[in-house]
Amino acid sequence: MRGRRLRHNAMANGRRNQKRTPMKNINEPEHATALRSAVNSPKIRTIGLKEAVGFGVGDFYGGGQLVMVATYMSLFWTRFGGMGISAAQGLIGVGTILSAFAALVFGILSDNLYRCRFGRRFGRRRPMLLILSPLILTGVVLWLPHRPFALYGAAFIVWVTLAQLFQTSYNPLPGEMTQDFNGRTRLSTTRLFISTASSTVLPLACSALLSVFGESRPLAYELFGITTTVLFSIAVLIAWHSTWELTPSQAGFGSNEDRRSKRRHAGPVVWIRRLVSVFRQYASTLRIDVFRKHLAIYLLVQISMDVFGQTFVFYVIYDWNRTAAFASLLLGCSAISLPLMPLFGWLFTQIGPKRLYALNFMGCLSGLALLFGAWMAADRMPRGWWTVFAVVGAVVFFSFKSLCGFLPWAVFPFIADVDEMVTTRYRSATFSGVQAFFRQLGSGIAVMCVGAILGATGFDATRATQPVSATIGVGSVLLGWFAVSMIICWVISAHLTLDRRTDRQILAEIARLRSGGSKADVDPDTKRTVERLTGVPYEKCWNTGGVPAGASGRGSALDWKA
Repeated sequence: MRGRRLRHNAMANGRRNQKRTPMKNINEPEHATALRSAVNSPKIRTIGLKEAVGFGVGDFYGGGQLVMVATYMSLFWTRFGGMGISAAQGLIGVGTILSAFAALVFGILSDNLYRCRFGRRFGRRRPMLLILSPLILTGVVLWLPHRPFALYGAAFIVWVTLAQLFQTSYNPLPGEMTQDFNGRTRLSTTRLFISTASSTVLPLACSALLSVFGESRPLAYELFGITTTVLFSIAVLIAWHSTWELTPSQAGFGSNEDRRSKRRHAGPVVWIRRLVSVFRQYASTLRIDVFRKHLAIYLLVQISMDVFGQTFVFYVIYDWNRTAAFASLLLGCSAISLPLMPLFGWLFTQIGPKRLYALNFMGCLSGLALLFGAWMAADRMPRGWWTVFAVVGAVVFFSFKSLCGFLPWAVFPFIADVDEMVTTRYRSATFSGVQAFFRQLGSGIAVMCVGAILGATGFDATRATQPVSATIGVGSVLLGWFAVSMIICWVISAHLTLDRRTDRQILAEIARLRSGGSKADVDPDTKRTVERLTGVPYEKCWNTGGVPAGASGRGSALDWKA
């Protein structure tokens, strides 16, 4: 008995003499523990191929769902849903406009989720991706033929609303995963590579299904829509698993946020103040000069791409007198842009957005000229030669069209850096919400205008042939809209000054001020850069009101450099 007691005491003493390690908080989520370990560890989290691909897979859904809606939704509804072209385009337009307001809600919610207990425990970006993944499966309803108009409408509104929840949670992640210019470009390049791949593979898959099952039956569209929707859900789940985000303190939410939120009671006055604060936060994004220029380019490019997607299949069928399968095959020509994506990323870092935008818009206008030439020569050239000419035109156009999709998203992660110089907080989701709001609002109005214009020209998708007025209407909307938008964007981009050098200046100045540096000691060249990018006098930048002393907006550029 005495021997057993001695052994027990020896074991107890040994445990007490062991080096104690901090206990893991059992209430802390796994991703928060990993994030804290990465921040506190001397090992820097780098952006390698695995991290870039894990993040980029999410845009298989982001880019793919746009292709499905823009290219096939209206066609499916007019052929197998019992709708006219005006009704189908009107439904898409109304749903898109409603989703614009959802984008505002999601944007401000995502940026401020750290103010509540849920956000501090689980995060503010990634949990939304996890919730979104199973909800995407509701999109299956959109591809069931001969259903009531109200069911299509409700399902579509849910679908586009979920897309906005994804964008406001997903878009800020590159800026939170790293501050390094090359690391962010690697994330954006991989993301756009996968997004473009989805825009390429999905039409080819649909073309193959239409060739097998025929264009007169809905089965091909059903198989295409349902299978793709399931893949979208899986892609978002992979993105959730592969990414990380800023901690509350790094995002500029100090410990006083907890005390402030506990003191407030959610009465009517508080809710009114919160609503006013939300509008002020969104309005404040438009103060940033570089964001206004970026937003104008983004909206013109994206809305033009939406209009192009809505009308291209009709353009091929009725202006070129070819089939929907051939149109899908031409959309697959965007595959040529896939090996160009690394080149786009390299050019972005080497020559900057301004010069690359100029190259982009010049190429798009050249491609549009070739597509117009194919229309004029459709009944004049031998069929074989015409096909070669049309494919060459499609290859040229889609190569530069993919660069149109790449550039705004490559620029976007750096916008919040400029804003942080003014507000001291990293508000990427707020900018994403504003961007998505105007994009969806503009796209919805544009889609309804397209439907109204085509309806006014006598267009009827149920007929095998169209009157001359309808074919001219389709061609004018598709080619004219895109061409005018590219010219305007070219002019705006000529005044864009954000690049690797100016972004490094912004980050270095943020790090200097956050470490206690005086605004009076600013370098003159840095001051000019700040004022040129923000559009705000330097003296009014770095507004620390509401941010506690010592609270970090996020790690310094050196801490997060990949």
